[in-house]
Amino acid sequence: MLTTLQSEYKEQAEIQALQQQLAAREIRFRNVIDKLADGIIIVDSKGLVRFINRAAECLLKCQADALLGKEVFGTRVFEIQGGQIGTEIIQRVGDSDRDSTRVVQTQVEILRKGEEDAIAEMRIVETEWEGEKALMASLRDITSRVRALEALQKSEAQLREQTQQLERTLQQLKQTQSQLIQTEKMSSLGQMVAGVAHEINNPVNFIYGNIDHASCYIQDLMGLMALYEQNYPNPAEEITQYAQEIDLEFLSQDLPKLLSSMKLGTDRIREIVMSLRNFSRLDEAQMKRVNIHEGIDSTLLILQNRLKARSGFPGIELIKEYGNLEQIECYAGQLNQVFMNIISNSIDAIEESSKFLVLHSELSDSKGEGSSASSKISPKIRIATELVEKTAGSGDRDETRLLIKISDNGPGMSEEVRQRLFDPFFTTKPVGKGTGLGLSISYHIVVEKHGGQLQCISTPDEGTEFIIDIPMQQQKRKSSEAPANRSDLRPQTRFQPHLKAC
Repeated sequence: MLTTLQSEYKEQAEIQALQQQLAAREIRFRNVIDKLADGIIIVDSKGLVRFINRAAECLLKCQADALLGKEVFGTRVFEIQGGQIGTEIIQRVGDSDRDSTRVVQTQVEILRKGEEDAIAEMRIVETEWEGEKALMASLRDITSRVRALEALQKSEAQLREQTQQLERTLQQLKQTQSQLIQTEKMSSLGQMVAGVAHEINNPVNFIYGNIDHASCYIQDLMGLMALYEQNYPNPAEEITQYAQEIDLEFLSQDLPKLLSSMKLGTDRIREIVMSLRNFSRLDEAQMKRVNIHEGIDSTLLILQNRLKARSGFPGIELIKEYGNLEQIECYAGQLNQVFMNIISNSIDAIEESSKFLVLHSELSDSKGEGSSASSKISPKIRIATELVEKTAGSGDRDETRLLIKISDNGPGMSEEVRQRLFDPFFTTKPVGKGTGLGLSISYHIVVEKHGGQLQCISTPDEGTEFIIDIPMQQQKRKSSEAPANRSDLRPQTRFQPHLKAC
């Protein structure tokens, strides 16, 4: 009996010693786990929390007593890549082979009441807890790193946006500066033309006004000489000799013709002066009703010398097909600038094409190939105007619009050039011969200043046609519509001049 009691006492002592050892080990384990910087959460196969260290409490901002026996995955902790985590990620680990340890690593977001959510890197491994299968999750707080990275990415994105905005602003400033320079040039040209026209006009008017009087006086003198001849048929020898020296008979016949030629010349000068004044339009800086044909004709007069035939250039035939138009409301001086840019581009393209054809002709003749195609080509520029009725849309009344078509039989242009025709600073001309602003400014004048459209139809080797479409009544348009951005009027198929943009 004593032996049995001693055995039981010894066994109980051993059990107590083992329990004390286990308790000591658990204390050491908890002390080690609690001192870890990473949060540790152990959950059972149902996903319920069985153990949580202090780092995890701090990370979740919640005491262990409130978390033990409850779920945290899918309620407080969410996988960033895959959404909610819970049974899915637990099954991923739990179904692993018994002979190997499977590790799942992911990034999670931790919801914390009343505070900013945290971001953590999480590793889950299979383990055991109190003799049961369990999972241990270690969480490392990377919130500061992620937030810093996000801030850096945001800052880089803002910096890129600011850089792009600065580039756009610089481009706009460059374009505006060039447009101002171009506008100033046109303004200076207009002032110079107007000044020259004024200075020429005064003496021409003086001459023109006196030619009629001189003609009357000469007619009177010629009549007096006729009376002398009738009443004194035999003048003195000295008079007869002087009359022969000056060839009086020829002088009498030619002098009226001379005066008539002088009158025609002064008429022509007056027409030129009037055209110069119409082109400058310094007295019409505001929108006014004008005869658009006068503006076209004055522009053609300025360019007349470039239309004429000369060495190596056959000249350009000008065809005008003007419709019966009323006066149109517009900025006349600015529209004249549009006509100048478009017609100048047509002439440039035809001239360049003619140089090539002449060179080809000379090479063909030197090879004995006979006459070239250049002898069959007659360069032409056609200018037509007409009125059309267009539906304004949105239930508004129909609108009368003016179409001005400027076409030629020049070389045309490629689709690539045509698509970039109205882009600022785009030009196919050599350096020093083109700024790339002429057609861009023309587009601005037609579309934004007049609420119209500027289109281009061009095919290589088949010529080019510009179509200017503007409303007849500008004031009504401005009163009924706010002066908004007119970029929506920019045609998809844009109008372009030949191989050479202005």
